[in-house]
Amino acid sequence: MNHKKRTRETYQGTGKTGYRLALMPAMLMAAMGCANTAWAVDGGVVAAGAGAIKTQGNKTTISQSSDKMIVNWKNFNIGQDQSVVVSQPGATSALLNRVTTADPTQINGVLNANGRVFVVNPAGVVFGQNAKVNVGSLVASTLDVNDQQFMDGGRQGLNGTRNINLFSRGGEGKVTNNGQLTADEAVILLGPQAANHGTIRAKDVALGAANGVAMQMSDSGFGVSLGRQAQNALAANYGVIAAKGGNVTLSAAATGAMLGTVVQNTGQIEATSASLGRGGSITLGAERDGKIGVGGRLTADNSIWITTAPAFPSPSSPFDASTAPDGSARALKGHDIAVESGAKIQAASGYVNISSVRGNVTMDGKIVSDLADITAAGGAVTTNGRIEADQVSLGGVAVDINAPIHAGSMVSVSADGDVHQRADVSATSGSVYVAGANIIQANGVKTSAAADVSLTSEAVYQDPVTTVMSPAGQIHVANVTGKTININGGDIALTGNLKADGNISVKSMQYMPPCPDGMSCVQVMQGGHLVQTGNVISRNGNVALNAATTVSQQASSLTKAGNDVTLNAFDVQTGRIQAGDKIAVDAYVARVGGKLTAREVSLPANTQNADGNIRIKAKSANL
Repeated sequence: MNHKKRTRETYQGTGKTGYRLALMPAMLMAAMGCANTAWAVDGGVVAAGAGAIKTQGNKTTISQSSDKMIVNWKNFNIGQDQSVVVSQPGATSALLNRVTTADPTQINGVLNANGRVFVVNPAGVVFGQNAKVNVGSLVASTLDVNDQQFMDGGRQGLNGTRNINLFSRGGEGKVTNNGQLTADEAVILLGPQAANHGTIRAKDVALGAANGVAMQMSDSGFGVSLGRQAQNALAANYGVIAAKGGNVTLSAAATGAMLGTVVQNTGQIEATSASLGRGGSITLGAERDGKIGVGGRLTADNSIWITTAPAFPSPSSPFDASTAPDGSARALKGHDIAVESGAKIQAASGYVNISSVRGNVTMDGKIVSDLADITAAGGAVTTNGRIEADQVSLGGVAVDINAPIHAGSMVSVSADGDVHQRADVSATSGSVYVAGANIIQANGVKTSAAADVSLTSEAVYQDPVTTVMSPAGQIHVANVTGKTININGGDIALTGNLKADGNISVKSMQYMPPCPDGMSCVQVMQGGHLVQTGNVISRNGNVALNAATTVSQQASSLTKAGNDVTLNAFDVQTGRIQAGDKIAVDAYVARVGGKLTAREVSLPANTQNADGNIRIKAKSANL
């Protein structure tokens, strides 16, 4: 027995629905009875542009004849056994599918298109585990868009670009992908919360969490700028994102008194560059408040940016009144960045930049890159994971190094406060520079460089007229190897072995800390003490140990130079000293505590315990 089947079709540009008759077996009709339920696209009306919608069985075909078209739907659900096929004039043609009811969109079947497809539902957009999307570009959003702006390709900006503003209608819907999203050009997920648990493959991928977004849509692709902040915003990847020849961006504009992580990755993100070098970058950004958590694996050919630094609107702001950031600034403060244990961040031929404003950076994972730059402006940097790069730069209020740093041409560490080094640091073809208020190297750790090693204890003292850099505090030195070694600070302790092919210079200076702002105080000179319990050896150069107050060498310590050894302080206590040419001690009080061996030895006239401790290779001693 045969039954009649209705095939629904919305005619081109009219928004009217007509019906045709078709024959269908009863059993198949019953099996496909869900075609007009909530699990099938339903109620599509062409609101702008020209095209037709036809549903036959499990398949809905949208034929778009204008470059841009808008369809308003009762629902845009696609069941597991259903498909929607969009035929568009070209790859840059755009179709806006807007859902006008209060239920989230559920896509569990197939969505194919040769152009750009927007799915907009303020109640939420969910791609299920069985979803398979293959389009030119996909924008899934809980933020709405003005019809005229969409049809015009955006409103004209001051800098010549056209921007489509996507704004919140007050809904709290989320955009979530659990399936497979594939696009030739871009996949963009937008809303207060945007998360990927499945697989996304495209040239460019963006997950943006905000209540206002400005989107640039041109023939060359998309650009996304976050505007109005969202409460409890979250942009997260727990699955796989792969961008070939393009870039990946996870960003959030969040606000709230008690915020946790607003940008999160525990999955895999990969961005490879095209043959001409375009793309290959990953960006994780919290543009206002909240933390960034990085687990899993990030791999990029060019660059990886992880930042909570403030962002401010440019003079040619792309936002309108519905999407502009709250307040006069896009960001008032930043928060912490945590690279989790087991995470790997790799940009082998590019650079990794991790920066936080008014937050801490904790690096428990591993970084492999050409350039690694980690900065916490107003916070501390702590590295508990290994860093391998040609150049490494660390900077913050305080810096703690608890895992090895292996660089090629340079390691630079700078802190307004203390630097604690509890692991080895090396630059196999270049230099190591460390500066901080106090520099504390744990006993046994090694700092090595093919070129120079510089350790400087310094602080910035400012008054209304000048800014002064001054020696600030202690330097506790373990084992250091380099072509040359320069150490400058307040009180200095040489507890390990210093070895250089060239010169070694250590200066312990006195300094006078300033009074607290607006207060008077008795200023007392500090610093100027140099204590040596380890060995200091220059194979082919000079060793110069200078202190404002005392140089105290342990009797068993060895100071050795291919050329000269010079000790200069108010009070000098020597250990064992060997020089290829000359030993010179310049002090008001001098005591010899070990054997001095050189061609020439120069000591103050009142030197104590000199008898029997001086061995002259060629010349006589001058006392």
